Amino acid sequence: MDFSEIQKELSSGQQEFIVISLPEGLTISKIAAILENNKICPASDFVAFCHDSSSSLFSEFKIAGESLEGYLFPDTYYFTSGMSVQSATRIMVENFFEKIKGVRGLSEKSPSELFEILTLASIVEREYRIAEEAPLIASVFRNRIKNNIGLYSCATVEYIITEIQGKPHPKRILLDDLKIDNPYNTYKWAGLTPGPISNPGLIALDAACNTPSTNYYFFQIADQGAGRHVFSTTFEQHKVNHNLYTKD
Repeated sequence: MDFSEIQKELSSGQQEFIVISLPEGLTISKIAAILENNKICPASDFVAFCHDSSSSLFSEFKIAGESLEGYLFPDTYYFTSGMSVQSATRIMVENFFEKIKGVRGLSEKSPSELFEILTLASIVEREYRIAEEAPLIASVFRNRIKNNIGLYSCATVEYIITEIQGKPHPKRILLDDLKIDNPYNTYKWAGLTPGPISNPGLIALDAACNTPSTNYYFFQIADQGAGRHVFSTTFEQHKVNHNLYTKD
């Protein structure tokens, strides 16, 4: 059932819909839990389908990754109780490819280019809280990638812990966590992660696709409550910011 069919059903009053709002930055497993809690489809079935690269969705939409992580657009959806996993997933993927038409230059990218931008956007999504900072954070990561420097993103380590190891979300990242031997660990591996770590929204997608040119290589949280960061070019500047804003 696509969006036009949903609108037709709503106007006719023939079908009762369950309205679900999926915020930016969720993973496949977290979306699956929401769908199951709202009696739309079993979480395990949804997760399995999103990782089934043999499904027609992958070939139809030229999905470059091994799963649909990143391609499930955050939005408000109208689902029906007990609808098929295939239908629920298709609605989100179709919406993704429709919505990215609003990001300058993104829909013209090749599948592999889109996948790379999507992967970067998924990390930016998990790092920014103030919209104006998303492009700057993306620029930090692009500068580090260009110079073969690790991204050093705690969000990627959190992804390993929660989505790959299946553990609860950590209250804080420990030094031992930074040593986890996994290609998603950007403290051990330079460059992007093998694939997206979340399903990003338009702000992060635009930041990753149309990244401004800066000399920034570091960012440090300056206001935890507001989510504001300060950015720096050199490690020496970053150390000053770290000492200034980090509380034991």
